[in-house]
Amino acid sequence: MSSPSVVSLTLETSALVAFRAGVFFAARRYLLQSLYHDLQGLSSETEPLTATLRDDVELDALPTPSTAGLTPKEYALASRRRPLHSTISRATFALCLSESLTLFILLMCQALDVLHPQTRLLNWQISLCILLLLIVILIPFSYSLVLSYRSASGLQGIQRPTLARLGLYAVPIGVFLFFLSFIPVPEGAVARGIIGTVLVRLIAAGTVILGALSGFGAVDNATRYLPWFSRQGKPPTQDDILVAQEGLARVRNDLAERRRSIERMQSEQPKADTSWLSRVTSSLSGSSEMSSALQELAGLEALEYQMARNLDALQAQHRAAAYAQTLRGQLMHWGGLLFALYCVYRIIVAIANLALPRRRTADTDGRTADVLAVTLAYALALAPGVHVQPERAASAARSLSLALAGAIIASSIRLVLRGAARALRVASRSLGASLMLLILAQLVGIYLLTTLVQLRTSFPPPPARPDAPPANLFATLPEYHVFGALFDSALLVTAGASAVVAWFSHRINSVGVIEA
Repeated sequence: MSSPSVVSLTLETSALVAFRAGVFFAARRYLLQSLYHDLQGLSSETEPLTATLRDDVELDALPTPSTAGLTPKEYALASRRRPLHSTISRATFALCLSESLTLFILLMCQALDVLHPQTRLLNWQISLCILLLLIVILIPFSYSLVLSYRSASGLQGIQRPTLARLGLYAVPIGVFLFFLSFIPVPEGAVARGIIGTVLVRLIAAGTVILGALSGFGAVDNATRYLPWFSRQGKPPTQDDILVAQEGLARVRNDLAERRRSIERMQSEQPKADTSWLSRVTSSLSGSSEMSSALQELAGLEALEYQMARNLDALQAQHRAAAYAQTLRGQLMHWGGLLFALYCVYRIIVAIANLALPRRRTADTDGRTADVLAVTLAYALALAPGVHVQPERAASAARSLSLALAGAIIASSIRLVLRGAARALRVASRSLGASLMLLILAQLVGIYLLTTLVQLRTSFPPPPARPDAPPANLFATLPEYHVFGALFDSALLVTAGASAVVAWFSHRINSVGVIEA
């Protein structure tokens, strides 16, 4: 392999840098506009149901707006300026996406024999290092910045960084690296240097995460679309919703009346200028009445919360039943049913892979795909007018299996993001969207790295010479067969745990279910 000239290497690398910059700014300009808005809506769904407004509470005077003393030009600048957490999350996600797409573009260039091999290898290593730096260091550091963000009044909303504050922000990085160091390198995986060791351990952790997401998504889709796994009753009618609304209105009226009575009891308590003896006797006589009133109030609030959830679930089921009667709804239902059957099939395949492990031979090289994907690929190859070689059909089957597994993972990400925002109790919609965007960026980076390793089985590199650096990009990645058992184990454990949690959740805390 001849070495490229300095001019050729510079020009080709400059073209790839321009591609990275184009993807980065395009993602910030167009993709993140809709994605960030969707995440804000998802963050608002995590906010708990608030208590009903009291119509007899007088509000205090509102504080003076922070922009009251600003000139029109300063006011316009303040309204257009994004919060720090939004800027960090947008830039991080765009950079992660641009480097991930660059890796796939380099693989396409290798398949088409475009660019010099050394140019491809150099930019491959650059993008791989940047992506690892994002996942391991920058995104955990951004978690601290986002979670510790507090908007101050006026234009000065960013605190001046100090060494102590920066050290506190770096704690998640140390925790992440500490747990990453305990991940053993799987047997058979080749790790070259520090970058290779970090990559292998990160792919091992990512395989477990993706297996867990696959198991969670498989159970969620199965319980949503398959009738023998779902415990939903008959669709609610408009009369059922009306009865639930009337019951909720009565409970809210009782709740408002109980709050007013408690406020009257509190206002009738002795004032501070009375003697201590009268305060003690009055408090002893009224303590039992106040305690019982507060307990009744807590019970009514819990009942109101549960009835509000039940009403929301009934209304959602009524809308879903009306949508299912349309042509688009029926198509979505049958598509979801077939996808749910595939999810159950993936669980069965994972059980078979762990119960009956196959020996890896030299000719297979770990290149396997599930039976359904192989059947679909060969059926397409046998279609009239379509001429596909068996090797290409097998490669298409592995790619189709990878795409279907990615669809299962994508179906569970929404619930994972919502649960993360609820667990961290993020109150602001924009702050919650920024946190979700960082989590999504880390998941996307880990998923794409694991996908690259899985693609290695479809396009295996030629045997490398020990006295020469690797020219094939896939030769720098570990083989996927090393991580196959991790994926299946994580899928089964998470699927079993999700099924148990879903069963207990329906038994204990089910809402919106009308028995047939």
